[in-house]
Amino acid sequence: MKTLFACLGTLAAGILLGVPGASAAGVEAVDQDYVKAHAGRTGVVLADVRSPEVYGGLSPRAGIPGGHIPGAINFPLADLDRPDASEALARAGLTRDAEIIVYCNTGRQSARFIDRLVGSFGFDPSRVKNYTGSMTDWSRNPENPIETGTAKP
Repeated sequence: MKTLFACLGTLAAGILLGVPGASAAGVEAVDQDYVKAHAGRTGVVLADVRSPEVYGGLSPRAGIPGGHIPGAINFPLADLDRPDASEALARAGLTRDAEIIVYCNTGRQSARFIDRLVGSFGFDPSRVKNYTGSMTDWSRNPENPIETGTAKP
């Protein structure tokens, strides 16, 4: 029983502190290799949840480049608060039947985005993945491409 409470306490602390990969939704944390193997496959959506400016190429801060992983769509975390968020998710391809891989700069925003997808919009946690290393991890490999420019309508 002590172990159970210790695990729950660690998870709760991680969620409150925004630790990458900590998610109340209980989704799988994935790495760069997983993203490379799955992005671009039919039925898989790679979602960048940062601002359109950062997605387009503006560096959010030193050490993290602007731009996005090729093939990613942009659906900012803040857009989940729009009155038409459910419809916007569907228009972006973020549907309950897709496998969704979510990333941001460091995995914190993506964890919050996932919590909202699962908790507020009813997505199945087994269909949503958190790329916890996100752009910080992706950009460490000079062979990984980074695209710039705005999202296609």
